[in-house]
Amino acid sequence: MIKKIYASDKRFKAVEFRKGLNIILAERTEGSGEKDTRNGAGKTTLIDVIHFCLGAEAKKLGLPLADIEEWEFYIDIIICGKSITAKRSIKKSNYIIVNGDIVGLPVLAEKDDDSGDSFYKNDDWKKLLGLCFFNLRDGLKPKYKPTFRSLISYFIRRGVDAYSRPFTHFRNQKTFDLQVNNAYLLGLNWEHASEAQEIRDRSSALKALNTAVKSGIISSQGELEAERVRLERVIAEETKAIDTFKVLPQYKKLQDKANSLTTNIHQNSNNLLVLRRKLTRYEESITAEIPPEQNSVEKLYAEAGVLFAESIKKTLDEAKAFHASVVENRKKFLQTEIAEIRHQMARVENDISASTEERANLMRLLQTHGALEEFSLLQAKLVEKRERLETIKTKLAELKNISNEQKEIKTRKLELDTKLQRDYELSRTNWEKAVALFNESSLALYNEPGNLIINTTENGYEFDVEIQRSSSEGVGKMKVFCYDMMLVELSAEKGGIDFLIHDSTIYDSVDSRQRAHALQYAHERAEEHGFQYICAMNSDMVPYEDFCENFDPNQCVRLMLGDKEPTDSLMGFHFELKKGATVSSE
Repeated sequence: MIKKIYASDKRFKAVEFRKGLNIILAERTEGSGEKDTRNGAGKTTLIDVIHFCLGAEAKKLGLPLADIEEWEFYIDIIICGKSITAKRSIKKSNYIIVNGDIVGLPVLAEKDDDSGDSFYKNDDWKKLLGLCFFNLRDGLKPKYKPTFRSLISYFIRRGVDAYSRPFTHFRNQKTFDLQVNNAYLLGLNWEHASEAQEIRDRSSALKALNTAVKSGIISSQGELEAERVRLERVIAEETKAIDTFKVLPQYKKLQDKANSLTTNIHQNSNNLLVLRRKLTRYEESITAEIPPEQNSVEKLYAEAGVLFAESIKKTLDEAKAFHASVVENRKKFLQTEIAEIRHQMARVENDISASTEERANLMRLLQTHGALEEFSLLQAKLVEKRERLETIKTKLAELKNISNEQKEIKTRKLELDTKLQRDYELSRTNWEKAVALFNESSLALYNEPGNLIINTTENGYEFDVEIQRSSSEGVGKMKVFCYDMMLVELSAEKGGIDFLIHDSTIYDSVDSRQRAHALQYAHERAEEHGFQYICAMNSDMVPYEDFCENFDPNQCVRLMLGDKEPTDSLMGFHFELKKGATVSSE
């Protein structure tokens, strides 16, 4: 039970609650409306603050976080029979400081060594509230399970979408979340709802796989088999190559040596070519070196009728001797050069032969041995191919199992339907009471009782409610009212959550007589069964003329708010409304 809500900033309007009916009344000025871009009196903001105190993430609410960064909010509340005060700040929202009778709570608080404060981290705080309000045990095994934040949102509905259907509290709520949490609240076997979602998940996955195969997005069974055969052959060959692979420790040095020998051979071959060309020129030159005839000059002049003197003849003989000497020396030089060239050629040819032989030996060694890096690379590539093969085998197994799993899914659905039917009967006492309370609530508002309908199918639970004239928007809102009243009464009787909070949205478009009946009924049931009904309403929505004479709603007003002046609002100032904030199953 909530006793009080207040804040560290004195502008905030503190509010105290009691057992029974508690009304937050807002005076609306002329011209203000639901579509204003600024906050009004603060009815919805109060619900946001309560959600925040009970573990909701601040960023998912409509609070003006930038304006209240230094604020701390307090809630005086009774949980697990103990009266405590919990403080949660905007700046350090993960820590909830608690005071009061905290000894013996099912989740132990931690102690701050510096301040001495007892505190809970937010996850532990939600765990404690889940235990105290809903007996929600930690460590539930199913994948899909009830959560505190989703369960509490049926008792503190927030936003227009929360009032559209009794079984959902936010737009696009998942089927499993709806089934699991409502089954838990109604005392049904919620684990069957979790299993139903798991079956739907697997069925959807199989359908997606079938569609992908048919559309060519993923390979067919035949294509995968062909790939498997190819990979197995390649893997066998590469495995054999690795098994016979010989690692040469000095592979890199020997490889560099072979490359160096190749370079040397190429250089020597080029040198040998130059020497051969030089040898050819020298051999041609020595052949061309022929001395002239001894008397050729005298004969030439005698034929011309010219006779040389003895002194001139002596000079010519000397010239002839000199020329003959030059030719002879030239031949000897060329012969020496030719001999040297042939010697150089022999040396180069020997060097080429030796380098070629050494390189051949190195290449034979390199061909029969490999480098460690090459060996590691071969191993890595083989591992990749084996992983690819395993992936293909897994996909093949999945494709082969599609038919079997489809049959298994059908079997599981039939088995689930059987279990649902069995447990439906076993939990008859629980759901019959829920049905009876819903009938009673609806009868208090209308001439004929409505019906809470719970069906079991192979897809899990199906929930519905019926009230005459249910096509009316106002009657649709009263379905939510009747369902929620049933939930809080069931919970309060079991020692669980004992408060229900509605925003003014639930009374929009509702006939004034039904509003009057609803408020009176909530007051009577809350007083009788020891719970709180807290509702926020605009002053012009209070149906004073339709109440019974002995009922005065003004006695139940716990807080008056206004939107004429900023100081009249809950927060004490106006701020821009945050659009799109929703409370979901966190």
